[in-house]
Amino acid sequence: MFEANAIIIGGFLAGALAGGAARFGKLCTMSAIEDALVARDFRGLKAWGLALAIAIAATQTASLLGFVDLSRALYLSPRIHLIGTLLGGAMFGLGMTLVGTCGFGLLVRAGGGDLRAAMSALVVGIFAIAVTAGLLGPLRMSLLEFGVIDLTTIGGGSLVGLLQRATGTSVAALVLSSLPIGLLTAVLIDRKIRQRPRLMIGAFFMGLSIAAGWYATSRAVDALLIDRPESLSFVAPMGRALLQFMADPFRNTGFGVAAMFGVLAASFAIAWWRDELRSEAFDDATEMRRHVLGGALMGIGGVLAQGCTIGQGLSAASTLAVTAPLFIAAVFLGA
Repeated sequence: MFEANAIIIGGFLAGALAGGAARFGKLCTMSAIEDALVARDFRGLKAWGLALAIAIAATQTASLLGFVDLSRALYLSPRIHLIGTLLGGAMFGLGMTLVGTCGFGLLVRAGGGDLRAAMSALVVGIFAIAVTAGLLGPLRMSLLEFGVIDLTTIGGGSLVGLLQRATGTSVAALVLSSLPIGLLTAVLIDRKIRQRPRLMIGAFFMGLSIAAGWYATSRAVDALLIDRPESLSFVAPMGRALLQFMADPFRNTGFGVAAMFGVLAASFAIAWWRDELRSEAFDDATEMRRHVLGGALMGIGGVLAQGCTIGQGLSAASTLAVTAPLFIAAVFLGA
């Protein structure tokens, strides 16, 4: 029982670190994209670049030191669902635009009292269930039978393997080690983002939360409590949390659901500390319809792509998975 509780505690703490970081630093994927495309303000995107750099550096360092085992991570499977990744990413990006934030952002906002975000998160969970094991499940299975690419013979599902096969081990190591360094450099030379220390602090701890997730679940794998390690992702856990609320009194709560509650708790705490707690509701029926449609698209897209902007974005990218840049590009296209 203690070991099982350790998974819940690890998930809650990793989620709390992410939720607190996002609330404190006002990190939002949709706002970052919108600022870049409309106002030509790239500080938000560079903040996510900082989070990505920290996530990659911390996760890969932990892997090299033996604290994290990424060999069985879902994102590094040599068989990638190309259509699911691209179509799911585009749907997620479009849904994110309609709602105004991603699935993770909905939890952060809900923690601050936003009732619109809470309802949209429920819609995400409902459609995640529907497309995983409900009415839309057969459609998902039929779709994922097409567009499957097996990368086993050319290096597997990791950018490391692909580059090693193409250029050799030394060149691959040099290229991939320069990635977080390049991202950090792009952030630190920007005077405008240095003038927003809260944004940088939030991004730094957001990156650490990804590595914390891998560490916590790797320890659970070592204890034979779960089959493979995972880190933060929030679409499928919304569906699981909804199912457990209705049919199972949280006896088998896993890492992802515990992380959800960690995000909500930390967001609430930061909002209370900064006097930002606000009860907000829909302005009219049009706004409500937009949020319902956006939540549905994010729920379906997140399941098809096997992750959200945090899961298939930061968590997958921290493992240097091939699917991460494809998903991120599709999200931008959809947005």
